[in-house]
Amino acid sequence: MEVEPTTRTLPSVVPKLRPNRVNLSDVAQAAGVSVASASKVLNGRIGVAPRTRQLVEEAAERLGYVAVSERERPVRTVREPLIEVVTTSLNSPYAVQLLNGLMRGAAPHGGSITVRALDTVLDDDPIEWAQRLARTGRIGVIETVSQFSQERADALRRVGLPLVLVDPLDVPPQSYLSVGATNFAGGKTATEHLLNLGHTHIAFIGGSAGSEGNLPRQHGYLAALAQRNLTPAEGHMTFGDFSFEEGLRSATALLTAAVPPTAVFASSDLVALGAIEAARTLGLRVPEDLSVVGFDDTFLAQTSSPRLTSVNQPIAEIGTTAVDTIVRLARGEAPRANRVELATHLVLRDSTCPPKARESS
Repeated sequence: MEVEPTTRTLPSVVPKLRPNRVNLSDVAQAAGVSVASASKVLNGRIGVAPRTRQLVEEAAERLGYVAVSERERPVRTVREPLIEVVTTSLNSPYAVQLLNGLMRGAAPHGGSITVRALDTVLDDDPIEWAQRLARTGRIGVIETVSQFSQERADALRRVGLPLVLVDPLDVPPQSYLSVGATNFAGGKTATEHLLNLGHTHIAFIGGSAGSEGNLPRQHGYLAALAQRNLTPAEGHMTFGDFSFEEGLRSATALLTAAVPPTAVFASSDLVALGAIEAARTLGLRVPEDLSVVGFDDTFLAQTSSPRLTSVNQPIAEIGTTAVDTIVRLARGEAPRANRVELATHLVLRDSTCPPKARESS
């Protein structure tokens, strides 16, 4: 059974990002010179005292100023929107499906994306990094990373490049634009499914405790339990990362505890597969001895053994939405919302069933 998906957007609190870009007047004021003098320096003209030139150049560098001519020259030459994507890793089915969505989203705009690993950005000075992106024709940045950086966000704002976050692991200020799924609803639906089967000892294996995706999934899990006047048993909520290893480690500890769960809601498909492997290693059967629900509904859910019941989030559509938002902002248009959430729905397969008599006794 599948629940019909819907799309939800939250009202925008960000009118436009471009007006915050550092302009010629800002540089002149910081250098303590006239706009005319600053213009001469930044446009390479003569007739300016050496000290004035030095002050203007230092102010421009400090503020992260990029001239309009520098910004538009590569765009006119390449003649296509170019979006920078910064990601922690591509070593997961989620990341691959998101990348497909990003590429698909760029195509209708005649654009393309460049993908850069976060590790290669961390050592750069944020202002210099942002200036380089602006000068090489990027129209914006999409980040799907493990840690939100206020310094990178401020640097991009200075050079006038919009930033869109895809469910960052560290929750950023609400003023930054982000795209994700209805994680709370998904977590609640997953837990309600297990409750409806008759489970009451349901564990939650989460990713990073404070992540934008994980936190509402946890809250959905807790809300579903609360509606049945239930609370998690001690130790039945664990947090780590969205990995197979985390699912294996946490589920092994849960299943060897004094009161093991009969069902697990895992924060990702990879975590869920780790939980299934933990059960198999301990001689338990899925779903007869342990029901497991994942989150993401990647291709792993369809090919696992047993096939995984999972909360579907439209990963590729999240990517296309992020690209559409960048293009809209690059055109100087206001964002439709500062947070866009695309609907989740539960896909039932073979990894869940009613609990044994121990659970209902």
